[in-house]
Amino acid sequence: MSEDSSASNGLLPVEREDRILGYLQGRGMGAVTELSRALGVSEATIRRDLARLAARQLVRRVHGGAVLVDGAGFEPPVLHRRALRAAEKERIGRAAAGLVKDGDTIVLLGGSTTLQVVPHLTGRRDLTLITDSLLIAERAARLQGVTLVMLGGIVRPSELSTEGYLTHLCLGQLHANKAIVGARAVNLAQGLMLEKVSEVATFRECIGIADEVILVADHTKFGQVATAVLGPLSMVHRIVTDSGMPQEMVAQLGALGIEVMLA
Repeated sequence: MSEDSSASNGLLPVEREDRILGYLQGRGMGAVTELSRALGVSEATIRRDLARLAARQLVRRVHGGAVLVDGAGFEPPVLHRRALRAAEKERIGRAAAGLVKDGDTIVLLGGSTTLQVVPHLTGRRDLTLITDSLLIAERAARLQGVTLVMLGGIVRPSELSTEGYLTHLCLGQLHANKAIVGARAVNLAQGLMLEKVSEVATFRECIGIADEVILVADHTKFGQVATAVLGPLSMVHRIVTDSGMPQEMVAQLGALGIEVMLA
């Protein structure tokens, strides 16, 4: 695989590093060949990524690959992603918060973009916020006029969110006016896609308990693919994205009956 072809997957270096750290956290050790296949880039690209991570003392190079450094202060990928297109995510979060009304019950699933919705909920009255995210819960707990419902479950360290049987048990007892969710990739063929298969059940249940589903995603997520299919675009009522979204894509989504807001 050439460097030119490996770049066609659209991942920035910081995004590749995010995925490499997540891979190593789950497995302990990653071979260059395995990481190359997993990320869809050349082995030369992976070696350069590992060199940068090693320079920051986040990984240690071993023969044929790398291991995560113990006690290196590993930053969960969700925190690492906050720095990616931060300005766009802030605008998206502000616009999505503007769709929330006093008295609403909303589900806000964890993610670097959904996290940006919370600061703009200031001033809402009688709002109930349901979340699986420790980060969202920590911010929402400071807001006046918000009743916070934290979903139980096993904490997923990489995303600082809950998952598993207890999470689904909680969701089965709840209803929301709006679900605000993110996605790792969005395309016209497969619809909404996530990075982890384990995320799908929680996302589907959150969408299922809501009257309206709002997708928040920056423009780089569109036209991309990821590992797990969440569902068709028809499960979304409204998309909030940034002004970098191609007008052709806006028109295609509009033809499907999906309202697109550009922040």
